[in-house]
Amino acid sequence: MGIPSPAPPAPGVSAPGELVPVAFFGRTSTLIQNYQASMRRQLRKSEEGLPPGFVIVGHYWDIESGGLDLDERGQAERDAYAEVGIPRDGGLAALLAEAHAPNPRFAAVICEDIERSAQDTFSALKLEKDLGAQGIPLFATDEPISIAGMNATTVLIRRVKRGVAEWFRLQLKEKVWAGFREHTLDGWNIGTPPYGYLAQKYPHPNPAKRAEGRTKTRLILDPVRAPVVAQMFTWRAAQRLGVTTIRQKLNAGRAAYPPPRGDHWTDQSVYQILANPKYTGHMVWGRTSSRTGRWHRVPPEQWVWTIEPTHPAIASREVYDTAQQVTLARASQAEDPANPGHPLARRTYELRSRMRCRICHRRMQGTTRATRTYYTCPHDTSNPRHLAAYPDHPKRILIREDHLVPVICDFFATRIFGHDRATLLRTQLPANDAAKAAQREKKINRLLGFPS
Repeated sequence: MGIPSPAPPAPGVSAPGELVPVAFFGRTSTLIQNYQASMRRQLRKSEEGLPPGFVIVGHYWDIESGGLDLDERGQAERDAYAEVGIPRDGGLAALLAEAHAPNPRFAAVICEDIERSAQDTFSALKLEKDLGAQGIPLFATDEPISIAGMNATTVLIRRVKRGVAEWFRLQLKEKVWAGFREHTLDGWNIGTPPYGYLAQKYPHPNPAKRAEGRTKTRLILDPVRAPVVAQMFTWRAAQRLGVTTIRQKLNAGRAAYPPPRGDHWTDQSVYQILANPKYTGHMVWGRTSSRTGRWHRVPPEQWVWTIEPTHPAIASREVYDTAQQVTLARASQAEDPANPGHPLARRTYELRSRMRCRICHRRMQGTTRATRTYYTCPHDTSNPRHLAAYPDHPKRILIREDHLVPVICDFFATRIFGHDRATLLRTQLPANDAAKAAQREKKINRLLGFPS
């Protein structure tokens, strides 16, 4: 078995008397912990662990899970970043982008401990190799720092620590999942009570948590909203009404059917209520999962149900199952011939497929907010490909339809049907062959991406 060869000296290290620029990299997993103190501690330990002559010139840190793939890391923008109180030049994505630049501003990267880089072994190794390919070593304050490179013992310790970090993360998730399962089987509610129920709080069974004033919650009927849910299941299961029709009925009598939030019902709020199995009186958990790093729906046969009902039922199990069958049957058909079945296609937009973003040339999408119609550009600044193609693109472009329509009507009235349309067109056409050739050359350069 061969011993890893020493890494090449970092750029700028060999010149005596010069300071070696280093990038600090930090990460906290969630906003639940004291992320401000954690990040400040990571930076302080990194500064204290640097050899003489090394200085931190860049600060890259994130508040996110270390189990995400590298291409998903460092993409989120959080208001909490401003509360930490230390500089931030970006997250992991910005760190890698700078490392691949022709002249990166740092010659090495340092973190508090190697688990901060990633808690997935594959991603951690990929990050280390990616930086190493650019001649940038990755240091950790709890390991010996040597610009000569890593030796066999250092490699073994780092790999073992990464394996332990991944094992600990997975074991913790398994224990948390098992804890939630027992919590559900005992009939306790997790999260906000569903529409139609109220929260009845009980002292926490753990003495230490009970002393802190913490509680657990069971569901009781909301006398005002529970009948609304019962009516919705009747419409769905007995009368087989579509979601849009139910939403219209609810909005037509909002005094009797108070919306769950805001001042009106939406298709999404109706869907969520009709799909929630807690209305059967059973406590149910595990309908969604993020074990793969992304939230996805779990098949109903894998949900955790209590054996007996734990709270008052609003709809029987038979009525709930019938409502789900109606949903499956109607999923691929329209509510009516003029109303598409998919929720996103149930509105019509006058300028659909006719609006394009002037910057990225993508077709703009129609959306309705409250009573107004807007067109928005689908450009996603968190998508690396979109960002690379149009780095100066605004984060969001949103235009009201009632602002666009008068401008379009004026254009047609003036340029297409106006009595001066020929004169206006003539002023835009090239005056001679030379002007025509120059216009054509300018268009070719623009299409090829050359400066005009």
